[in-house]
Amino acid sequence: MVEAEQTWSAAQIGFAQAMMRYETRPIYARISRVVAYAVVGLQWVLLVAAWRSALGVVMHGILVCAAFVLADFVNGMVHLYMDHQRGYRSFVGPFVAAFHLHHDRPNYTEKPIFRVYLDESGSKIWLAVALVLFGIVAVFFGVAPWVLCFVAYFAFWSSWAEVSHFLCHNRKDAWVLWLQKYWLLLPRAHHMQHHRFDNVNYAFLNGMSDPLINGWARRFCRGYVGTTDLDTALYQARQK
Repeated sequence: MVEAEQTWSAAQIGFAQAMMRYETRPIYARISRVVAYAVVGLQWVLLVAAWRSALGVVMHGILVCAAFVLADFVNGMVHLYMDHQRGYRSFVGPFVAAFHLHHDRPNYTEKPIFRVYLDESGSKIWLAVALVLFGIVAVFFGVAPWVLCFVAYFAFWSSWAEVSHFLCHNRKDAWVLWLQKYWLLLPRAHHMQHHRFDNVNYAFLNGMSDPLINGWARRFCRGYVGTTDLDTALYQARQK
């Protein structure tokens, strides 16, 4: 009845078809699983190598902090990019469509933090590709110890951003609220602006880089409320 009474846009039809492929074709779950294990496995290989390097504690601390800042910015920019994509009919279209559902369904399925860290890493295809390429360069050409350490910490923080986002939506434990207060985790009040307004606050590790990302978004992006957020309508109607 709902579908008969409304004319759906090409983007809404494409989104619904992409989600059907995502939910019915096992290859998408398998790709996510492979990416998750690749990302986490390569992270820990790099972390072990980093801890065995000859760098001092102070240098490690500097690199951890620098990677923390950059990971917030880079993952926020990836979030911004994905929120504006509509290539639903391509092979990767189902991943794009599934990503867009985070606005309609902001809360995660409750699970242990380690499972969040592992499972949500499966959405980071860009990070898997980057780590594989970095590994090839490191093995065949070598890299400076500080570069190895920085990439290891950046990769870890990039996956931890998914945990920070999960905690922002799902938990109000005292330790979570304390870390959010000092911007060591993504503050809930800050991030909720991304869901209540348009084209703001894309960063989701700690949110510190949002002033920079928001400036980029205002200048170059249309926003999601009147564009990709509308694409889920047909799919959501079919779920009722």
